[in-house]
Amino acid sequence: MMRARIGVLSNPHSGRNRRLLGHLGNMLDAAGGVHHEITPGLEDIAPALARMAAAGVEVVAVNGGDGSVALVLGALLAASNPFARQPVLCVLPGGTTNVTAGDVGITGALDRAVLKLLAWRRGSGPSEICERAVIGVRGAGGEVLGCGLVFGAGAVVTGIEYWQESVRARGMRSEYSSGVAMARTVWGMLRGHARFAGPNPMRIELPDRAAVDADFMLLAVSTLERLFLGIHPFWGNGDGALRYTAIERGARGFALALPAILRGRAPAQASGSGYHSARIAQLRLGLTGSYTLDGELHAVAT
Repeated sequence: MMRARIGVLSNPHSGRNRRLLGHLGNMLDAAGGVHHEITPGLEDIAPALARMAAAGVEVVAVNGGDGSVALVLGALLAASNPFARQPVLCVLPGGTTNVTAGDVGITGALDRAVLKLLAWRRGSGPSEICERAVIGVRGAGGEVLGCGLVFGAGAVVTGIEYWQESVRARGMRSEYSSGVAMARTVWGMLRGHARFAGPNPMRIELPDRAAVDADFMLLAVSTLERLFLGIHPFWGNGDGALRYTAIERGARGFALALPAILRGRAPAQASGSGYHSARIAQLRLGLTGSYTLDGELHAVAT
């Protein structure tokens, strides 16, 4: 007995789909009863979801990278969402680093992940529903800029830029390639290399706390339990769904504190020494340059 009507939404431009999409399409066709939509661009997502809703799809599987998941989330949270009842979202590891899939999706090789999804549909595979809050990003005027699960600025942006220009360009596309980019970024920060240690002034405002104006090395906000390579750089307390960490340039003992930070532990000298972390419901930012939302880079409007 089939558990649910499944729809698969595939981004043909995502990292692993460039090689495997044809094979995966054949697998889904052979399984029968799976509604498969290929969405090359943003404008294709809403019509594809409308067709899935009309076909009675109950589980939408996103076969793409982190950016693809964010775009589908945005469409499902919009007023134009065609589903009378919100579908369950399943994330397949179709991208390059697959941060979202690593935390709440099906991990491993993409073709094996599809086989696991099909086995679950037939009633022979285990399942678990994970809940994560979604980050909504708005501009200074209140306009909606997007949504996702990981927001970053400062060195997070610099690391992604380095990965795109110097790591991905050389053919490295696994999750470990992000580790290479992170290592180079941290080394550049510690050594004061211009690209990685340039000024990055920000204003951070949290509810019921004094605003902080400083030169921040990095800012990370997420609702996931695990980021790439299993890192979890959040240690602060609170009741909010957003995990937030910001580190000022010149924070005391940064090199020694970094291993603990990546494991979600407070540095010994965290209090009043340039380290900020908390669980919050919202924050307001004043920043220039660029920010990232689920791996996609966006310029701050001026």
